[in-house]
Amino acid sequence: MLNEVLVVMITPFDLFGYGLYRYTFQMKCEEIPELKLDDGATRIFLNTRGEHPELVPSELIELLKYMQHSTDEVSGACESKRIQEMHRRVCQIRASEKTEVKYMQTWEEKILIKQEGIAEGEKKLLMSLIKKKLAKNYSVGQISEMLEINISEVENIIEKIQNEKAAEG
Repeated sequence: MLNEVLVVMITPFDLFGYGLYRYTFQMKCEEIPELKLDDGATRIFLNTRGEHPELVPSELIELLKYMQHSTDEVSGACESKRIQEMHRRVCQIRASEKTEVKYMQTWEEKILIKQEGIAEGEKKLLMSLIKKKLAKNYSVGQISEMLEINISEVENIIEKIQNEKAAEG
């Protein structure tokens, strides 16, 4: 048996249209429904707007309402002490400028890393395309026109390609 994996998705709408708060899926064979793939994976879709409270614990309904509207009023109406404690911690984090700044810096760093990764990937793709065009004996001008980039950028990339070849050889 594989390690157990639990995937939970919370949506502010009913993804499947049956009015349930919770839909739980596990792999099973379509031809033989009683035959299940014991891969340890369970997928749970939670709907913040369910209509059948009798099918799930009341604490789950309170949590989903809180996820939909994380306010003092919703938290105060919850019987669950865990949700009230969670709301208290959320309020502490929101009130802490230091935490907010740290969160924003982390978020900005992740965006920059992603952008750098995309830019690096684009550079490698561009180098690959230019190498292919050079191999087919296209001129710098033709490559510039085909790839819709300026000639000086094509020349810079060709220079980098030549420097890489020189470093390898």
